[in-house]
Amino acid sequence: MSQTAPAAFKPTRWSLVLQSQGQDERAKRALEELCAAYWFPLYAWSRRCGATPGDAEDYVQGFFVQVLQKQLFAAANPELGKLRTFMLTAFRRHVNDEQRKESRQKRGGGQIVSFDATEAEAWYEVGQIEGESADHLFDRQWALTVLDLAMAKLEQHAAAKGKTAEFALLRPFLTGEADAADYEKAGREAGMSANTFKVAVHRLRARFREALRREVAETQPADANVDEEMGYLIRVLR
Repeated sequence: MSQTAPAAFKPTRWSLVLQSQGQDERAKRALEELCAAYWFPLYAWSRRCGATPGDAEDYVQGFFVQVLQKQLFAAANPELGKLRTFMLTAFRRHVNDEQRKESRQKRGGGQIVSFDATEAEAWYEVGQIEGESADHLFDRQWALTVLDLAMAKLEQHAAAKGKTAEFALLRPFLTGEADAADYEKAGREAGMSANTFKVAVHRLRARFREALRREVAETQPADANVDEEMGYLIRVLR
């Protein structure tokens, strides 16, 4: 892999919010990408606040329906703060509005986010930490989402260079500890010496840090301290 992050790592998160303000295909695609990336932190927040699995699904689906039909993001301004804060604030208002209504849209109607409710609940149950607040859970799931997005971009870049198999061998070493025997075994599978494989891991870790930093930057105001947000997300995961 090259020493510099690929040009494909361009700002998208805040621009997706802005692009989602409309009824054309471009807006639809932008909204779909936002939904796919960030629905689970919203679902987890709802559940931690006491919503049933069915109600949490309704809140998430209804939120993105409102985004699409009523231009809920029309007032979004990337200069005013973090995308993470903006998204939760907008969702919290939506949930409060829904809870004040005497009746809500029936489950399954007007679905925007495509997800398996049973699987979502399984993720929620596995990921719970006793005593964790709803807001902290949201931030933690947000951090995991950002990590996943950065990892996905690295994987896409590797696939484009025909290195999918090599990436699969390197990936477990990104965050886990390893000894000489681990490097030697994986190196043999990759057709490398242990030292060469270790250098490849070091380079991939550098690429991952850069991809993660870019992903975090895309959710921040232009003049924000990206390192501060990265530090916060890492602390949340710990």
